[in-house]
Amino acid sequence: MSSPFDLVSISVDSDAKSMIGTAGSFKTCHPALLHTTSLSATPGPSTSQSSIFTATHVIAKRVFFRKHDGNSKCQRFSKEDELGRTLDEANCLYWATCLMSLVYIFVDEMLQTQTVPHLRLIYAAVAIPEDVSDRAGAAYLLEERIEGKFIKYINNNSAAPAHHLRGEEEKIGLFLCFAQHVQYQLTNEVVYLSDFQGSGDLLTDCQVMTGPDYMNNFGEGNCTEAFRTFKMTHKCNVFCRAFGLQPFIIAKQRRKWARMAVNHDWSLISNHVVYKK
Repeated sequence: MSSPFDLVSISVDSDAKSMIGTAGSFKTCHPALLHTTSLSATPGPSTSQSSIFTATHVIAKRVFFRKHDGNSKCQRFSKEDELGRTLDEANCLYWATCLMSLVYIFVDEMLQTQTVPHLRLIYAAVAIPEDVSDRAGAAYLLEERIEGKFIKYINNNSAAPAHHLRGEEEKIGLFLCFAQHVQYQLTNEVVYLSDFQGSGDLLTDCQVMTGPDYMNNFGEGNCTEAFRTFKMTHKCNVFCRAFGLQPFIIAKQRRKWARMAVNHDWSLISNHVVYKK
């Protein structure tokens, strides 16, 4: 990522008492400040491209794990593993940005009178210690800070909006289910996004969902079981119908496959999936 500054550094308040919210499933969130300095005698060319460097407020996220021995305390990875897992998280954000752009390209081509929520992924970057030999150093995922009420729109193991959504939040949830349909269809059933969350027009921490062939590319939240059942669990809504998307299966098939799913008869389900062109 390019920057209009010659030097960009960060300071992170990693004290547990200063942590923003509670620890999530994979990351803790900390207050952070960007420090930008221009070392050139004359200013460099200005850039109108938005990035993490133009964000007013930022936060720093750090990955962690919990042991399976009943100890719920957050444990930190080794430096090598921490960087790798932080890059996995950044990779999910990169793919999420591309896949949401794909949705809006599709919408713009089809749009006539319908209005849709205009959302974007937060700006982000990976920060690593200047001295890689410093054992106390940590790798962080820098993100634009989201203000306001934080909303979970869709869980990563679901293809339906969260039940608590109302009003504009419910509209966004339905639009994001439509976005999943578009992504799944336009990528030839290879990938879609889930675990949508954020506030206002900003989204963060989306999970890239794929089949088993790519399960190791997008972190531990890549729920391949939910991906496998997407055709059965996705229910087309007002946005799908407005933009001419056809249901993957009809209601009668959905009830039949639900019974199969109870018996874990996935082979029969996969053999009978029909997408209506």
